[in-house]
Amino acid sequence: MVPLSIFPLLLTQFGLAAPELGVVAAMWSITSVIGSPAVGHLSDRFRRNGALLIAGLVMMAVGIVGTGWSVTANVARSFLPLNVYSALVLFAAIGGLGSAVCHPIGGTVLSHAYPSSKTGKALGLNGAVGSLGRALYPSIVVILITALNLPYGVIALGILGLVPVALIGLFPLDIGGRTLGASDSARSFDRENESGKATTLDRSSVINILVLTMIAVIRGTFGQGFVAFLSVFIVEVQQYSFNFGVGVIMMIAIVLGVPGQIIFGQFSDMHRIASLAINTAGQSLAIIFYLCTLSNPIIAVACLALFGFFTYSSYPVFLSAVSDSVPPRFLSLSNSIVWGVGILGGNSIGPLIVGLAVGTNLSLLPTIFLVLAVMSGLSTALVVFLPRRSQQSVPHPQ
Repeated sequence: MVPLSIFPLLLTQFGLAAPELGVVAAMWSITSVIGSPAVGHLSDRFRRNGALLIAGLVMMAVGIVGTGWSVTANVARSFLPLNVYSALVLFAAIGGLGSAVCHPIGGTVLSHAYPSSKTGKALGLNGAVGSLGRALYPSIVVILITALNLPYGVIALGILGLVPVALIGLFPLDIGGRTLGASDSARSFDRENESGKATTLDRSSVINILVLTMIAVIRGTFGQGFVAFLSVFIVEVQQYSFNFGVGVIMMIAIVLGVPGQIIFGQFSDMHRIASLAINTAGQSLAIIFYLCTLSNPIIAVACLALFGFFTYSSYPVFLSAVSDSVPPRFLSLSNSIVWGVGILGGNSIGPLIVGLAVGTNLSLLPTIFLVLAVMSGLSTALVVFLPRRSQQSVPHPQ
């Protein structure tokens, strides 16, 4: 959210063009896509999830600090002679690689620690706190930039990002080298496979993961493509000034993900497929209504809030579906594919598509937003290929 919040400043003060902004936003997701399968494999094999999360959070902090450093005076950056654009891309790549860790590994920890009937609720509560942070980021960035100026406000926020690293040190997620609850789940699965332990996913599990990943890619493309250029649309097309109000509007577009994660987490425990379909279709309809109500600011902002409600509630919906679709020993890898390759892959494509399609004609943004919204809505039909509920959900130790 940090680079997205300062896009208007990068556009006006540093001369970056829309396609370049799209590359910067996309790079955070591209390296996440590349790193996610490797992270999932390491988690399933070694079960050192606490160490993996710490490494990921440190890299994310470096990415955010580096984003601020990228727009400091040339004297401060003389030891690494890169222009603003190259530096932004470099640190986006580092931060994105770190972000490949958090969602898949966090989902694995919770899926192993709770029974299948409560997985969605646990993921929803966890995701709600994450959505709260995501919602606060745009306003916090603007406040820090106002107080400390552009580079140092962003750098300060990156340093604050190290706080959860300390929390993991105080409250370890690993016991005896294994994730909490994972050993029991793994033993249960192994007992079922004593005469020939499976080394690959079966065909039905592969199909489930492919379908979930396809839906995730399509909705991620639309969602991040829209969010990446929302501040540009508000400032350059709707002609609002870049001030605290822009941060508030972006926060409104995200904040309902906080209750949304809890609501959809509980709903997904009762109706996995229905919650996925409603979540995906609702995201698209919210933006279609937003584009149709721009003349009424109150209704338009309400539609942005609904967009956030659906878009930022996908974490428990997708990962609880994954926990029902694959054997426990492949859970981290599967989470990484659906979330890392699917959601984050779509996130990387979206800003690139919007940036390249817009070029220098920012007036095209509403049309591009509408096309992506319709495509995302159509992806809802893919849920018919998913099973109602698999019997392979993660067992819970009694």
